[in-house]
Amino acid sequence: MRINEAIGFVFEDEQWLSKLLLGSLISLIPIFGGAAVIGYAIAVLRNVEAGSHRPLPSWDRLGEYFVDGLLFWVAVLIYSIPLLILLCPIGLVWVLPAAAGENQDAVAVLGSIAGLVSAGLGCLAFLYGLFLWVLSPVLQIRFAETGQLSSALQFGEVFGFLFDYIGPILIAQVLVLAAGFIVSTVVGAAIGVLGLIPICGWIVASLLGFIGLPVGVWLTLFSAHLYGQVGHQATVTPATP
Repeated sequence: MRINEAIGFVFEDEQWLSKLLLGSLISLIPIFGGAAVIGYAIAVLRNVEAGSHRPLPSWDRLGEYFVDGLLFWVAVLIYSIPLLILLCPIGLVWVLPAAAGENQDAVAVLGSIAGLVSAGLGCLAFLYGLFLWVLSPVLQIRFAETGQLSSALQFGEVFGFLFDYIGPILIAQVLVLAAGFIVSTVVGAAIGVLGLIPICGWIVASLLGFIGLPVGVWLTLFSAHLYGQVGHQATVTPATP
């Protein structure tokens, strides 16, 4: 995993600042902006997987990025259906104690049953959510290969890819999680310290708050580069059947 390259590739582009700022502004547009940024990240992933030395594209295909991001969201939503099935009954089971009326013994029993069911379903939902977190890079990689939703819905191939490259995928996800934690901690600490300084500190702290937008775009592109490396590895050295 080429971590240094994933961290710094954005800044090797001559127009990196304008591209980050434009991505930040686009991300502010409800729904459209989020999908477009994801689609842009998928374009970065596609370039890295192809071995491009300058993987940062321009923003001139904004409509295409929006469609790609939207289709990726649809894929994630489809894979999230089991999670929704697990979460919905958690709220419903708590109707049981209310149905017992004023019978305190029945309320206690039904309350215990509701608690056990909620805990069990909650644990299953957590585990499936963790599975989705690991699966998400595979969905991006598979979708980037063809730009077709069907590529992310070929369940056998998707799960096969996940199990074949589970090591690099986990490393990529941990790196993304660590980068997000470090950046949020540093920026949050700086804003907290500056907030203690009257007037000038408050102004600088407010400006740092806006920095979170381009930093968020950078984190998305950082993750896309790591996922592209995994996809490139799969292309160059396919897993043994």
